[in-house]
Amino acid sequence: MKRLFFVFFMLVFIITSCAKKEERLLGERGGTLIIGTINLPTTISPLSPSIFGSNDILNLLFLSLHRIDFKTGKMTPELASSWEFSEDLTSITYYLRRDVTWWDGSSVTAEDVLYTFEKMKDPATRYPHVASLRFIKDVEVLDPYTIKFTFQKVYADILTDSDIMAVPKHIYEKVGPDFGETPVGNGPYKIKEWIPGSHLVLSFNDAYYRGRPPLDEIVIRQYINMTAMVQDFSAGNIDVVLNIPPKEAKNLAENEDISIDSRPGNVYTYIGWNLEHQFLKDPSVRTALSMAINKGTILADVFANMGVISLGPLPQSSWGCDTSITPMAYDTVEAKNILAQHGFADRNRNRIIDKDGADFTLNIITNIENPERVVVLEYIARDLRKLGIRINTRTLDAGAFITAVLKKEFDGFIMGWTVTEKIDPTLYWHSDSTKGKFNFVSYRNSVIDSLIEQGVAMLNRKEAKKIWGEFQRIVYDDQPYTFLVVPNTISALYERVKGTEQGIALASAYTYWIPEAERRVTVAAVVDTQVPTQPPEVAEVIREERPPEIVEPERILEATMMEDTSIVAVVPETTIVAPPTPPKPSVITRAKPVKQVKPQYPESVRSLGATGRVVVRVLVGTDGKGMKATVLSSFGNPACEEAALAAAQQWEFTPATKDGEPFEQNVSIPFDFQP
Repeated sequence: MKRLFFVFFMLVFIITSCAKKEERLLGERGGTLIIGTINLPTTISPLSPSIFGSNDILNLLFLSLHRIDFKTGKMTPELASSWEFSEDLTSITYYLRRDVTWWDGSSVTAEDVLYTFEKMKDPATRYPHVASLRFIKDVEVLDPYTIKFTFQKVYADILTDSDIMAVPKHIYEKVGPDFGETPVGNGPYKIKEWIPGSHLVLSFNDAYYRGRPPLDEIVIRQYINMTAMVQDFSAGNIDVVLNIPPKEAKNLAENEDISIDSRPGNVYTYIGWNLEHQFLKDPSVRTALSMAINKGTILADVFANMGVISLGPLPQSSWGCDTSITPMAYDTVEAKNILAQHGFADRNRNRIIDKDGADFTLNIITNIENPERVVVLEYIARDLRKLGIRINTRTLDAGAFITAVLKKEFDGFIMGWTVTEKIDPTLYWHSDSTKGKFNFVSYRNSVIDSLIEQGVAMLNRKEAKKIWGEFQRIVYDDQPYTFLVVPNTISALYERVKGTEQGIALASAYTYWIPEAERRVTVAAVVDTQVPTQPPEVAEVIREERPPEIVEPERILEATMMEDTSIVAVVPETTIVAPPTPPKPSVITRAKPVKQVKPQYPESVRSLGATGRVVVRVLVGTDGKGMKATVLSSFGNPACEEAALAAAQQWEFTPATKDGEPFEQNVSIPFDFQP
């Protein structure tokens, strides 16, 4: 019987994992798409995904072993043409495509995958998702296009955890961590020009295994704030804007040429209650608080009804969510009745209810960098005061907020958790402090612990959904959190952009196209090479990770814990290390040119009529002189590159300062060579 079970299981896996013929990308070829974002990372590498910036750009430049099909929700081959499981399901053998090459023309092989895995495991790399590799016991190259992963045990997310996005071994061995500044990939697009902090230009990869993607170029512009980006989009200067606030989306929707893409989000916003508080230990009291908060008003006023009321620790977009749960009704009268039944009354006539000689007082915090949560805090305080509770609110910077949460210096805090395709709530809900390191509310429930352990190990998704549904209902009934809303993920685009069925995201942009009749007309500008095409304030590059406009403390916490594998039961107990305080922008004055030199246009190039741009990166020293110059991007003419380097090395600057002190700074200077 056991043998038959495995035979059946193997047949299912073989059928679902065998490669089907890849569909070619559809759409008219040609044209340029311009995307606006505030979250472009300052380094682009699968081994160094950003904490703050969006990592979707990696999906345009690199291939994973497999990807999730947006139509079916199932794993579909990408770099791997197929895969098969061993009979005991503890290993996967991947068979790689033989028609995938790196941008330099070298073949992508199993050695690249193995090398990437080893670099991910290497502590010196500081790969932030290393915890996801903890159950992989061994990786073995069987031949140049075959690689085998062996696991310590059988569990539900074996495929997810082995989904490596490879880097080229022969290049990474030479450049090391600098790979993220000059990446070489194998995806549908490749980098044509990159000025970090300003823009990224991608050109199609004609060697892409599914055929060249439709667009000639994708230009990604980075904006310093949301307001500037939305204004530029409204003026028609960009085609797509990503991750915009609901109120901005509502205003843009008034333009009939603009389409708003509002899709179910995967982040649930909540108030976490300190269950060590003398009154909050009682689930009935927590239920009364949740009933008194008008979540519908918060959804309407703060999120413009672009989202849903939360049903617990799994958002409605998750495959494991039980959407049959009835949201808790908003009922201030019933909330007051519950509190009265549990002994709360205003005995000392100070308009604050009390019990056992103590006034009911709650101190609720959130982080000041997130304006939506600051407004949510105001709404919550207003609603709870109607119950006769004294509400003290504080908005803290992200570092102070995280410290307060870790030290339990709160009665309630507002934050949000992200639920990915891989459901594993261990970190947030497990009673064991060595596992539930984000169980800041001190929730203890042995049934929940058991359900988590069953669900994480469950192979059958249908059965796993039952387990997660029970987990969700129990937590929702206990109300250790007041579950507020799940905001949508919102982007906008002009309707001339087609091929967006997979959603509006950088990761999907390789499928986009624009009909020829609706493309933006581009006129070549006549550029004076004496002065950079952009002001120095824009062109210069500060090689620092800067926080985005909206800081989310949970992302800092999650990024910190991704490096911590101690959440596994077999790993000895370790001490929780407080996550780093998010970086604060320094006061910076940027290097400005005081002497500019025009490059000599080589006569040999002029006679051929060759034209193009060379961007030179200059490291400006504390004395204002260039210390080192390198070609950042070029149109491929060595003589022009040499002339650009010679000119750039003669530029002089007023040195950059950081908090009043001179510091070295990279400056990018574009030189255009035209007759």
